[in-house]
Amino acid sequence: MRQTIKFFFLALTLAIGTLLLIQPGMSTAATPHLPEGHLGVLDLENWQPEHDECLPLAGQWEFYWRALLSPQDFRSANPPPRTGWFAMPSVWNGTVVDGRELDGNGFATFRLHLRGVSGQKRLALLIPYAFCACRLWIDDRLAASVGLVGPSADQMEPDYRTRIVVIDSPTDGEVVLTLQISNFMHAKGGMRAPIRLTTAERLPAVKNRAMAKDIMVFGCLLIMSIYHFFLFAFRPQDRFNFYFALSCLLFGLRAGLTGEVFLADLFEALSWNVAIRIEWLCVYLGAPLCLAFVRSLFPEDCSVRIVQGGLAIGTLLGIITLVAPIPVFTGLFSTVTPLIILICLFSAGVLVRAALKRRFGATVMLISLLLVLATVANDILYANDLIQTGHVIPYGMLFFVFSQAMILANRSGKAFKDLEVANAAYEQEIRVRKEAEAKVQAYQDKLEGLVHKRTEALALANENLLRELDDRKRAEEEKFRLQERLQRARKMEALGTLAGGVAHDLNNILSGVVGYPDLLLQDMPADSSLRKPLMTIQQSGQKAAAIVQDLLTLARRGVADFKVLDLNSVVKDYLDSPEHEKLVQFHSKVKVDLDLAADLKAVKGSAVHLSKTVMNLVSNAAEAMPDGGTIRIRTYNQSVDTSMGTYETSREGDYAVLKVEDEGVGISGEDMERIFEPFYTKKVMGKSGTGLGMAVVWGTIKDHDGFIDAKSREGMGTNFSVYLPATSEKAKKATEVWSLEDHRGQGERVLVVDDVAEQRELATAMLTRLGYRADAVSSGEAAVEAVSRQPADVLLLDMIMDPGIDGLETYRQIAAIYPGQKAVISSGYAATDRVRQLQQLGSILYLKKPYRLETLAETVRAVLVGS
Repeated sequence: MRQTIKFFFLALTLAIGTLLLIQPGMSTAATPHLPEGHLGVLDLENWQPEHDECLPLAGQWEFYWRALLSPQDFRSANPPPRTGWFAMPSVWNGTVVDGRELDGNGFATFRLHLRGVSGQKRLALLIPYAFCACRLWIDDRLAASVGLVGPSADQMEPDYRTRIVVIDSPTDGEVVLTLQISNFMHAKGGMRAPIRLTTAERLPAVKNRAMAKDIMVFGCLLIMSIYHFFLFAFRPQDRFNFYFALSCLLFGLRAGLTGEVFLADLFEALSWNVAIRIEWLCVYLGAPLCLAFVRSLFPEDCSVRIVQGGLAIGTLLGIITLVAPIPVFTGLFSTVTPLIILICLFSAGVLVRAALKRRFGATVMLISLLLVLATVANDILYANDLIQTGHVIPYGMLFFVFSQAMILANRSGKAFKDLEVANAAYEQEIRVRKEAEAKVQAYQDKLEGLVHKRTEALALANENLLRELDDRKRAEEEKFRLQERLQRARKMEALGTLAGGVAHDLNNILSGVVGYPDLLLQDMPADSSLRKPLMTIQQSGQKAAAIVQDLLTLARRGVADFKVLDLNSVVKDYLDSPEHEKLVQFHSKVKVDLDLAADLKAVKGSAVHLSKTVMNLVSNAAEAMPDGGTIRIRTYNQSVDTSMGTYETSREGDYAVLKVEDEGVGISGEDMERIFEPFYTKKVMGKSGTGLGMAVVWGTIKDHDGFIDAKSREGMGTNFSVYLPATSEKAKKATEVWSLEDHRGQGERVLVVDDVAEQRELATAMLTRLGYRADAVSSGEAAVEAVSRQPADVLLLDMIMDPGIDGLETYRQIAAIYPGQKAVISSGYAATDRVRQLQQLGSILYLKKPYRLETLAETVRAVLVGS
């Protein structure tokens, strides 16, 4: 019976806590079917106010940064330019405008068109508080103003209040909301809660219900605070009453200063400066008071020094909140958040220890504290703009009060436990006897049915056996097919490894062919007859390097850095390239049909490798149609939920898909199994390709963590579908013009570390020409010794050096001497995992061999400036 009562109280605790925590979330969460603003317009045609009490005006608002605009400004001949679209409700911290990430300071104007208003009842708006002043026009009427909006700190006045306004019925069925917000007083700027739309007849009920909820929480916490302060006055030795009373008081005040902010309306003389300091006192003192409360209840299980330290930190933060400027203590929250979490987790750990030792009330208090910690976590995430739920800590404290009352009730009921236990035992015996009699009767009733079911089970077992034999046969066939594919994959991996080793040596050889012409051309007059031969030599070296890059891609060691890309742009850039123009001239009867998805998701990858993939697929499609035809290039989004019947095994997720389809001769089933093998081709070697094209495609897709689907029928054409994992990040467009003069050195010392003498000589010559002081050593050990004697601003470090330590180990030893040493890692054979390990150690960029003078200049300068 004791366990039953305990579980009942625990269930009651969870039920009350869940109701208290869900209630505020229900009021702030967005209803899925409600309309939202799109491109500055919110259509109310399908909104039914009789079913949906309030409509949050969420979605995309027009955004005008650093502009305080009135409705008259938008009716001029030259309306102000829009900065972009802003997702309301939200703060503008972190928003990127003109390449700069915004902080909390600034001012802006937001606009939203409400359409379909004429068919609605008379409407009204509930305006929440903003950070830290706002002004709202409804059409041309100034409807509400909170504080004084201004373009600077000395021209604005903050305020912390909510407003309600009624919308006059428009004649044209459209209402335009113009909202100005300015902030120079708070760490965050903007409006975190949504403006809510409701009918004018429902407005008092909605406002009063929200106000009543906040007043209820405030009143309950205030009463409990006063009650426990009196208990502490009568029994000063029970310090937990003092800590509990102070916590209730602080969180009660915070409940009145958030949400509907009814305390600001009740006490009109309460200034914004005082209100926000009271609110943040609760934030910074809540966790230390919680720890002190737990320590006062279970002193044997908690270290007094940790509690003293927590209270000291809380006192310091409280003093900062009382005397420091408001942006200081509001901006300090993200820094203090880990400490608050640690204090809360330590408090929970104390309660876990007390519960394991079966101390009275520890289990119930642990559960209630965990739910309070859930509210703390919610408010931390909400304060850091990671979720949109609202402040719920006061509800958690209210629930904690109920849990304490439950503990007192549990103590009062101990006197009746003996009687309850005896009664429970008697009832249990009766219940057991009845259950036994019912089971005997049930066995008798089901005996005949059991015999019948056994007979049916034998027949079903025979059917299952036959089905199992068929399944095993199919499994063996599938196993054989997978083994064949595994053998082909291992063969390609072995060939790729061999190709990668050869590519490393070729890249070292080609470095001089590509690099020295840059140095010679720098000293050569523009009309010299040797310029064209030198450029021809350099271009030939670059073409050879491109073939080497194919070998590295085949080895799946050619991609060391990914960027967010628009796959449509990669396709268009290839179609505008000289390589495609040459292909069109050679296959004049071939046409290209584009169908690129406008909403195609971005991917992470290498533009060079993906462009080469497009080139190989389009080139193969053109060669498959000697008599002409149409190549269809299509892009689209696809979500893969289960394994698809593709050439390769698919994986679940969202993908951006590139599909290249031709009307050519097709591929036989036998050749289809080998199309991605290196040097396997039906073409004339050396005339139409190297035999590496499709192998390079396969290696590129694997490097991008994607997969490919290939389908073909002889005489019916072929289509290849490349699946690349999609990303929610946005691709950036580079518009900056590169200039060698902007990347010259200022006499910084660069140490070249390479085991190949020719590489050291070339790199030293290039760096000297760029204005750096260049020295060179032939091994990692020599580099460590050189740097220990004289530090270097940048290391130009070869990744693979034989014999001796490689680039990664060299950098680790140098970083032990000079932490944060800047370096450029260079290699003709990019061991991707080693390179990434090295880049995680400091300010390091990767430079692929062979490299030109401008590439070296840009990379070294980028490392020095830290971009």
